[in-house]
Amino acid sequence: MNKRALRAVIYCRISVSNEESVSIERQVESATKYADAYGWTVVAKPFIDDGVSATHNKPEDRRAWRELLASKERFDVVLIWKVDRLARRTLDFLHAHETLQERGASLAAVEDRIDMTSPQGEAFATILAVFGQMEAATLRSRVMAARDHLLRSGRYVGGALPYGFRKIANPDGPGYIIAQDKAQAPVLREMADRTLEGNSIYSTMRWLNDAGIPTKTGRTGTDAWRYNTVDRLMRNPLLAGMVPHNPGHVSKRRGEDVVRDENGLPVVDEALAVMPLDQWRAMQAKLDEPTPRRQPRAMRRKHSGVLSGLVWCGDPKHDEPVRMWRGTVGSGTGPRPAYTCGGPGGCHQTLSNAEDLIVARFLAERGDQFRLTMVEEAHNEQSIQAREATIRLGDLWREVVSDTTPPERVAEIMAEVPRLKQLQATPAEPSEVTLRAVASDRTYAEEWEAAETDEQRRAIIGDALDRIVVRRGAQGAWTDAAKLARMEFEWHPAGQVEPPTDEELAAWADAD
Repeated sequence: MNKRALRAVIYCRISVSNEESVSIERQVESATKYADAYGWTVVAKPFIDDGVSATHNKPEDRRAWRELLASKERFDVVLIWKVDRLARRTLDFLHAHETLQERGASLAAVEDRIDMTSPQGEAFATILAVFGQMEAATLRSRVMAARDHLLRSGRYVGGALPYGFRKIANPDGPGYIIAQDKAQAPVLREMADRTLEGNSIYSTMRWLNDAGIPTKTGRTGTDAWRYNTVDRLMRNPLLAGMVPHNPGHVSKRRGEDVVRDENGLPVVDEALAVMPLDQWRAMQAKLDEPTPRRQPRAMRRKHSGVLSGLVWCGDPKHDEPVRMWRGTVGSGTGPRPAYTCGGPGGCHQTLSNAEDLIVARFLAERGDQFRLTMVEEAHNEQSIQAREATIRLGDLWREVVSDTTPPERVAEIMAEVPRLKQLQATPAEPSEVTLRAVASDRTYAEEWEAAETDEQRRAIIGDALDRIVVRRGAQGAWTDAAKLARMEFEWHPAGQVEPPTDEELAAWADAD
């Protein structure tokens, strides 16, 4: 082939458009001059991939390179500015060249002064590709190490922060650190409380929009808060003071892990946390609970779920009470909302039209008391460490059995396991379970009056009532009194403060 008769096309790539030293314009200009110097004819407009990383995108995954390969224009050589404009991995580079050879074309790099139309040029280009891959790997390692150091020293390393958090100047040195946004943190805590109480992400989203609470960017309105935004926020480990950790940007699933100590346990910054770690774990469990598959519209139950999970069958056929399930009974005068036993032994006990009676009893019993939510809080550091070690071991095991985990990562995991097993086996006193007040400035009756959905009402009554055990009554006894006589109410501890005596009030007055 006469070298001066070659037909050429130009391919350019850049990761960041403001890289002046390797700008698209400079690449095109250099390639055009190179073609003119050898008397080659440029037969098409340049093929340009702008803002595309060669580390994360193979040539065949890029739009412009695919267009080049699919072009109907006949060409003999592809001009690139440097080898790393085409690929930063040796195999990617060789595969791209092989694809061109199948088309009867070759490569030439302007700045690297290589021409792969000759065997010597092919060998030199391969060597350059190897060094280019080494350079990219070294740079990536340096960046990862720098980000890892900053994260472990409590520094902010960039990126968008979730609602409730902001960056502030580092009081101990250069750069920034993450801190709570004092104006947004109470709203974030309320969102978490609602989730712990059993409210859905959707209902929390509606509450935020209806209350006119601004988003992180200041938007308000009926659709300012989105479902996915609230869901991601409630799953963010920053709520428990754990900083997301993925220093290398090596995965699209960024931030799934957190900064960990030498034992592999999460590092918790109490100044960042809006809730204890145990509560955050409990909230994740609630969010991960499977939701029942939706039935066709015509088959969906038409009555309230306020008592779902609270009504239990106490028929003697069962060794222990079993849950009764929501449904309907009757057909002649219309179906009635009811709870029916689905337990073993063919019991089929039913309680119908009882919700109003139970709610009235609940309000009479607890309506004037302040609402309390039972939340388990661990007060023993060793207990927390043992639970976190168990969680970490589970995560590592799933990573080990994954077919995408490289052998060197498996070796790292195996080295981490003995320390975690030791922490897991550390004996500790059981955590104390305490009552923590939620919306303690309002009574159950006030909370009930303010509730807008069955979901909210279920959470309120569930804070007061553990369950209702239903016994069989006399046949034909359908009066309200007869229904109530069949029900045994099992209440949660009230936890209310006894009103002060006259003597205590007088002593307080004297102290003032």
